[in-house]
Amino acid sequence: MQRIKNILSKYGFSIVVLPNANQSVIQNKTMKGKILFLVILLYSLILFLLISIFYTFTPAKYLLLQDSDIARVKGFGELQSLNDKINVLVTEIDKLKKTNHNLMNAIYLADSSLIKKPLIDKKEIGGSIWNVFQDLIFNPHQQTIIFRKPINGFVSRGFSANNGHFGTDFSVKIGTPIYSAANGYVVLADYTVNDGYMMIIAHSDDYITVYKHCSQLVKSTRDFVTQGELIALSGNTGKLTTGPHLHFEIWKNGFVIDPENILANY
Repeated sequence: MQRIKNILSKYGFSIVVLPNANQSVIQNKTMKGKILFLVILLYSLILFLLISIFYTFTPAKYLLLQDSDIARVKGFGELQSLNDKINVLVTEIDKLKKTNHNLMNAIYLADSSLIKKPLIDKKEIGGSIWNVFQDLIFNPHQQTIIFRKPINGFVSRGFSANNGHFGTDFSVKIGTPIYSAANGYVVLADYTVNDGYMMIIAHSDDYITVYKHCSQLVKSTRDFVTQGELIALSGNTGKLTTGPHLHFEIWKNGFVIDPENILANY
């Protein structure tokens, strides 16, 4: 290293500037070797830096890469994208497994043997206060279950089993309180892809009520609820919703019932 310094210090370099055709003065500038070396080194570093920036942040790198290198770079990006999609799918599958497990529990727990049954007869109550009054007056010893509307709202779509609509839609604002239609046992309170946040409650006499498209569930699976107790808030969740509303269903022994025929205050 010292020898290089001695050589650079010993020898000098001259730069000759040639004039244009109309000039006769020749300029001569002398520069020491050490200074010239530093100037060349500085210019080289600046040039290297500029080339690196240009290569990194512009598509120019693809012009220098071979076809195999380009394929490798693109393949890595596609592999990363595919890996992200796989992670999303795994998460969705886990959610579906959980939902399926909860639905199986709901079907199992919906067995009417888990809830105290009426003492004498099993009879559906008609959809009017007069029918309820008749049962109470003329059948005072018969224990029956009375359902009340779970929410105060406008009926935007009625029951139509032939068209695949197994309940009644109550059009309400998001966040409207939803109440239990009767005393019962929560067998499902979870999120589903099609119906959003939903709740299923098992009642005595083999009845089941379903509340779909909620924005928030207040009660949890395995909770006991009483008639008129707050259980959820209305919403617009799930793929099958068409706007803010509550979709309400009533089932008995696996058969769907028109809520208009059974709600006492429809």
